[in-house]
Amino acid sequence: MAISSSPTVLTQSNDAYINAGHTGRLQTFSASTGAVSINVTNGPFIRIANPVGAVTVTFVGIPTGYGNLWQVEVASRGANAVAFNNIIWDGGSAPTIASGTGKTVLEFYSWDGGTQIYGRAKFATLA
Repeated sequence: MAISSSPTVLTQSNDAYINAGHTGRLQTFSASTGAVSINVTNGPFIRIANPVGAVTVTFVGIPTGYGNLWQVEVASRGANAVAFNNIIWDGGSAPTIASGTGKTVLEFYSWDGGTQIYGRAKFATLA
């Protein structure tokens, strides 16, 4: 099979493609507050935008026996805190998430069903 830059459908699905980048379903959480439970099997790209209060994220549904990688964009959080439960952060502490209208992209990885979740900042813009 020749390699091409056009997506090739592997199964009858909206998001199963081989391409130059990563394609997957996007989960959006807008105007959230309090405890937010995010099932990573519903989509590996997650956007938390415009929270209306402090948000604490817990990841659930992480399959065991697979390497799982997902990304979270936190956008326009204003002065509202966004925190993540049970994460082993690169460097030992949680990164600073951009405030105001800034954006931060975080990357997470787990291979053991979420018993250990590793996280790091991937990208950030300041307000």
